[in-house]
Amino acid sequence: MDILRHLAHCPPGTPFFDRDDADSTAPDDYPAVSAPVPEGWSLHTGPDWAMLTPPDHRLPPQGWKIHVSAVASNAEEILERCRAYLVPQGIAFKFIRSRKVLLRRNGKYGDRSASGKFVTVYPRDEEVLARVLDELGTLLDGEAGPYILSDLRWRSGPLYVRYGGFVARTMKTATGETVHCIEDPDGNLVPDKRLPAFRPPEWATLPACLEEALRDRNSGTLEDFPYRAEKALHFSNGGGVYRGSDLRTGEPVLLREARPHSGIDTHGNDAVARLEHEHACLEKLSGLRWFPRLIEARKGHEHHFLVREFVEGDTLAAALTRRLPQAPEADPERTAAYTRWALDVLADIERGVTAMHGRGVFFGDLHPGNVLVRPDDTVVFIDLETATTDPDTAQIHAAPGFGAPAGHRGPDIDRYALGCLRVALFAPLTTLMGWGPHKVEQLIAHIAARYPLPEDWGDRVRADLTPLAPSPTPTGASVPPQGASAPASGVTAVAEGIEATATPDRADRLFPGDATQFLLPGGGANLAYGTAGVLWALAESGRDVPEAHADWLERSAAATADALPGLWTGLSGTAGALLRLGRTDAAAGLFARVRAMDPPNDSYFDGLAGIALAQLHLARATGDEDALKYATAAGEQLTARAAAAPPRRGQSGLMRGRSGGARLLLALYGQTADTAWLDAARELLATDVSALGWTADGGTDSAAGTGSATGTGPTAGTGGWAPNAPGSRPLLAAGGAGTALVLADYLEHREDPHFRPVVESVRAAAREAMPRTAGLFHGWAGAALTLRRLGEEPPPRLLDVLDLYRVEYAGRPAFLGHENLRLSTDLATGGAGVLLALGAAGEGPAALPFW
Repeated sequence: MDILRHLAHCPPGTPFFDRDDADSTAPDDYPAVSAPVPEGWSLHTGPDWAMLTPPDHRLPPQGWKIHVSAVASNAEEILERCRAYLVPQGIAFKFIRSRKVLLRRNGKYGDRSASGKFVTVYPRDEEVLARVLDELGTLLDGEAGPYILSDLRWRSGPLYVRYGGFVARTMKTATGETVHCIEDPDGNLVPDKRLPAFRPPEWATLPACLEEALRDRNSGTLEDFPYRAEKALHFSNGGGVYRGSDLRTGEPVLLREARPHSGIDTHGNDAVARLEHEHACLEKLSGLRWFPRLIEARKGHEHHFLVREFVEGDTLAAALTRRLPQAPEADPERTAAYTRWALDVLADIERGVTAMHGRGVFFGDLHPGNVLVRPDDTVVFIDLETATTDPDTAQIHAAPGFGAPAGHRGPDIDRYALGCLRVALFAPLTTLMGWGPHKVEQLIAHIAARYPLPEDWGDRVRADLTPLAPSPTPTGASVPPQGASAPASGVTAVAEGIEATATPDRADRLFPGDATQFLLPGGGANLAYGTAGVLWALAESGRDVPEAHADWLERSAAATADALPGLWTGLSGTAGALLRLGRTDAAAGLFARVRAMDPPNDSYFDGLAGIALAQLHLARATGDEDALKYATAAGEQLTARAAAAPPRRGQSGLMRGRSGGARLLLALYGQTADTAWLDAARELLATDVSALGWTADGGTDSAAGTGSATGTGPTAGTGGWAPNAPGSRPLLAAGGAGTALVLADYLEHREDPHFRPVVESVRAAAREAMPRTAGLFHGWAGAALTLRRLGEEPPPRLLDVLDLYRVEYAGRPAFLGHENLRLSTDLATGGAGVLLALGAAGEGPAALPFW
């Protein structure tokens, strides 16, 4: 879903991620948003919702609330009827503010638990609940809308009911996460679980007016449905995909579910329409071995199902992840074997596409996730919901990096996607191709230099992509000539390129960064994705930061009332950057403000460990006793909590695991010389080493997070990280690099043969890395900085890779961010991280902030 969030922040006409409402020339708010507010009422608006509250009204904290479902065609009328009924009744309600938001929520990739919720009504008590259901239900009876999975339906809809919070309240779970909450009968706060199923709290008594609705729900069955769903394979807003069996024969089957009015695509079709379309295409393709055998299409209860044979195998995307050599040059024999396999798979895909076209069907959405590879390495195409029998049909939608240029139709769309697959099986970087023909040639050269491919392989790629479309590169960006990267990507040039993107007239951001800066409170100012990280990197590289830019950062931090406290996403990182820029008083004020806030978790990324490190930085710089006390107390809390509970599965490494806490403890040791901090740091590091896949014998556990290293750490051995072990990936945010950096710091204070092999393995992985982005957290900059911090210069092959992710903006070098979709200048994903990494290559400092 992360890629979808970023795609929503790729407006046309700019090379940067930007707000999804940047085009203010086409507002689509419903008239109720701008209509005169009833006398005494108040209207509050947010990005998605608008709320109308009657005079002197106080919502109860929780209770039974009503949701009204709608589709795009009836939403405005439903809203007007709701408003006309609820305002005279004096009942508070909120509503989706625009058609765009409603389409997103009801869309193919919308949140299943929120889909369909258009109007939310807050009855004061159960008497009002019953009256509104009866009266408003009568007014809206028969209106279409998606079934709201989290709720109990009233009659035939579009009204639904669930028990939950009326006002926003949060709590911390036992694992330190902040969640929405409600209060149980004993006054305890408990999570308000927002699941895609009607499951009210056990202690919430069902109102009498809902008893019949519950009986109707419980009596709903899949009548005359001779299949049993046994395992859910995938869920989307349009429905689920299940492995099942035929109750009559025992044959394994695959069931594709479609929910009416849900999963709306860009053409306005719902999941049912796409399912019917796929059914028709599979009938035309019957008998071809590249397609699953169709069994039938059938309605079950209110949902529609397509039933086909169950095909054993992995998606090509999964097979690629498992098989692709991380460093092709390191093992020529393995690389040659992989090349033979990939070419055979591509040949079979091409035969399948040809056969499909021979039956008059055109896929329109060919990509690695829609191709299954059987155990015998033959392929099967799946998910034909956007296929077409019209050769003049334009592409409906495409996976990022596999969309054909405008003007392609029918067979040319599939041929273009085949060319993308020829690239993707050797370098999963096809989003780069959207930056123009030069990037295509860079990728061809990059792959041909690393794999033993036939001489005509590059020509076949070009033929599939021909005619290469005019560069669709967004306005202002261009691709530099090959070979021009070395002199143009030094520290000075990169810094000048970042500075050239500044937009001091904007209040939401100063420097263009990742889409995340628009999704967090004060996101345009923070360390990871905003101005604080950019100014930090510029200052560390020796640039004179303009006072106006420091002013912008100070104003932004002061103006964000709902700011987060964290190091990388909140006020702690912003305060540290201001301190670095000489704004001591402003920084001290922010640090004091953070000390009064509740950290959302214990992490280095946005929780207690990172916050405390920033406070310790302040204490060292200014002698602030309160900051030192905070950091010391935080170290004690992290140590105690780690001893009391195991880490959560999937939370390991520097950013989210216990390595971040260990970094704080090492800093406290440096401050106090108390070896108890060193001992505690070792315990936290041992936990993370195990969670990242390092086993007690020095090898790796294939299921990261289940390694057998104990609290005393793995024993010395000759094993190393497996080539694809999660911990071996040189990623600061999601792999072993961050943990290795903390381990290296620990080893500077105390030699430990149990940890030394881990550091050496990460160093080797970073040396052979093929990063897929330029950024610090997940890409090239992280690998380069890791090597320098571990005592090794990045090799030439790694420096050469950077050219793949560079384009030019305003005549200066710029770098592609998340999934290479847009340019970014931020520290986590873009140019500021590259700036630090170039320092790591020998031209400046080589450290993370507050390290």
